[in-house]
Amino acid sequence: MTERVFVFVDEEELFSVMKDADCLYCRNPVTASKHHLRKRHLRFAIYYKDSAIGKFSIPCYCSDGGHGRSHWHCPMCAKILQRTKDFKIHITNHGVEMTDKSTVELQPTMVLSENQQTDNEDKTPGNKSACQKCGIFFTTTSNLRRHERLQHGQDQQPMLCVDAKNAIYVTPKDLHGPRVPIHIRKSFTLQILLCELEECWDFMKALAQSGNPGKECRHLVRTNHAQHYVPPPPLSISSLEEMSHKHLLSASEKHACQEMNSRACLEGVDCVYPIFWGKHDLSERCVYFSVYTDLKDKWCQFGRTRVSFDTKSGSWKCLCEHKRIPCIHKRLSMWWLFQEHPKLLQNPLDVHAERVDVLEEVVMDKMSPDGDDLC
Repeated sequence: MTERVFVFVDEEELFSVMKDADCLYCRNPVTASKHHLRKRHLRFAIYYKDSAIGKFSIPCYCSDGGHGRSHWHCPMCAKILQRTKDFKIHITNHGVEMTDKSTVELQPTMVLSENQQTDNEDKTPGNKSACQKCGIFFTTTSNLRRHERLQHGQDQQPMLCVDAKNAIYVTPKDLHGPRVPIHIRKSFTLQILLCELEECWDFMKALAQSGNPGKECRHLVRTNHAQHYVPPPPLSISSLEEMSHKHLLSASEKHACQEMNSRACLEGVDCVYPIFWGKHDLSERCVYFSVYTDLKDKWCQFGRTRVSFDTKSGSWKCLCEHKRIPCIHKRLSMWWLFQEHPKLLQNPLDVHAERVDVLEEVVMDKMSPDGDDLC
């Protein structure tokens, strides 16, 4: 019986191992044709350099993994690992260097094109999204992002600078679900490393006490690929006047908005910074805003708070949670949205409410009891 090998230098070496015999890497008997090897194994191969030699390993579906699930056999120590991420970490500990397929100078697999020609030569990708690393097509962007994260280790989340003067950034709190943004501060010039999450504070404090004071939480690390500060369109007094004319703001609220915007301008920062995750291939349902507060409290540690607007339900939320008085931060965000994207407010504005807080109550009454609000 042919001995199984779990590391290869090129594809021809893999093809020559079985030569159309039964596949050694599958639990059920199946002919190890080139089409099968490419579709079942090569498309998920992991590439690396060992002693400056380009190599790759393929996933296995034998009974060793249990129930025929995909798993990985370490070619150095024969250990079996179930997850791709764990396998990458494991072989890296053996001293290999992870690489992209293109840098290993292996022969192209042409996985996608050959599969399509075999299955249906007339079929075209259409609106499918292609992985830039291996060329596999996906019907949805979310599936593509999941593939890039699991197969190619790409786990970058957007990081936007909302205040260049004070080195304040926003980034999604979590990797899954609604990408609710949080504020962080990072500046080597100002010697600041701060994240507004208490759990991150505890994490960095514990590491500092153990002798590793420079360790950053997962959110601060993302500043390594942060986008440069791009100023948003400034708030216009004419649009505020229009809102007041349409009875969307009371006279006192109009004055409060104008005064808060003036304070932000005097400090040299943006009063409202919009956050559209849709530009980063994430959900477009919720629009977020980083809003200047002129305060420092538990809910606005860096002088800014988060306001969210659910474009589906029309509901607004703010971290300040002012229940009894109108929230100035929501009003400022509405001002910006009314000025730049009035269509997003079209449905709520069709309700002839004399006040924005009344408008919010009408919208909240329309929300489903199951909690349709995701922001």
